[in-house]
Amino acid sequence: MKRGVRLTLSVLLVCFWSICGAQAGCPEIGPMRTLVLKSTYKDAKNSIQDEANEAENAKILAPLTHFFDVLNHAVDAADARPGNSETDCAFQLFQQWAAAGALTFEPEIYEGQGKVTRGLRNPAFQVLGLKFRERGFTLDDPLQRWLRKMDRENVDFYAKGGNRANQRVWAATGAALDGLITRDPVSLQFQDQVWHETIDAVRGDGFIEAELTRGQMALAYHMYSLSATLMLESARTALGYGETPAEKQKIRLLENAIGRALCNPSEMERRAGTKMIIPGSWAYGIIDGFARSPKDINPDWEKCALPSTDFHARDYGGDSRHTAELLAALAEKARSKQKVQ
Repeated sequence: MKRGVRLTLSVLLVCFWSICGAQAGCPEIGPMRTLVLKSTYKDAKNSIQDEANEAENAKILAPLTHFFDVLNHAVDAADARPGNSETDCAFQLFQQWAAAGALTFEPEIYEGQGKVTRGLRNPAFQVLGLKFRERGFTLDDPLQRWLRKMDRENVDFYAKGGNRANQRVWAATGAALDGLITRDPVSLQFQDQVWHETIDAVRGDGFIEAELTRGQMALAYHMYSLSATLMLESARTALGYGETPAEKQKIRLLENAIGRALCNPSEMERRAGTKMIIPGSWAYGIIDGFARSPKDINPDWEKCALPSTDFHARDYGGDSRHTAELLAALAEKARSKQKVQ
């Protein structure tokens, strides 16, 4: 057989068994350059949902939703590893989105909802990066540059803005998670600043002023703020930051205030000036994984919260129990390293 023919057959065999085979069983999810969405609320308090706009946004976000579903399922599987076809497929998609610089391009016309949503999804990309790394995959320079760029753009957006509610805490959470991957000094400084702002924002009664302004959604947004704070707290511990008893007490005050409101929302309703919407399972995904498993937060949560069974935080990195365990393991490594030094 001639050398050229042998070479051609070798290339075809390699393609069949690796690249072509992986692509054949792997879904095609085209990277999204940017997000341009419609406002999800009808009122100035951002409390009355615009169902028509939300339906339109769901169509626009469908590729991102599919992306998270595929990657979360693969990386949270018990047998996730290099060489597993499902995990390899998921990592291949992750690399494709990184190579395309997904969600790091500015839209032609500024649109706030898209910018906010991209920021709220940033922690999910960082968590996926950490989970892939834990499973034995290498986050090469292009992948890390993409994660850093996405995070840095979000940090710049919130560093300049006046938002001091849960969105800013989520921005800090993404920055802290990215810090565990890229150690970007700008992101590390931002998350530390926002951590102290977040703790200071919890009042003596456990409520957060910025979230009380959200009308009937105040309870839901207190829960979202707690979710971001719990993940930020864990990421900071993994980074080696200490936590004071006073900071822990502030988080406990917030947990207790939410627990009281779940049992009897009248106090929060009086302070917010309106009736509360009692959140469904969609508000529990992070809290259940980070604070209620294997222990409960307090008796009010035991009596009045939904059962601690929802750990599917699709838009925040997948199974929240796995995320919490991963960050706890990284925190233990950080503590061991500090002891050695």
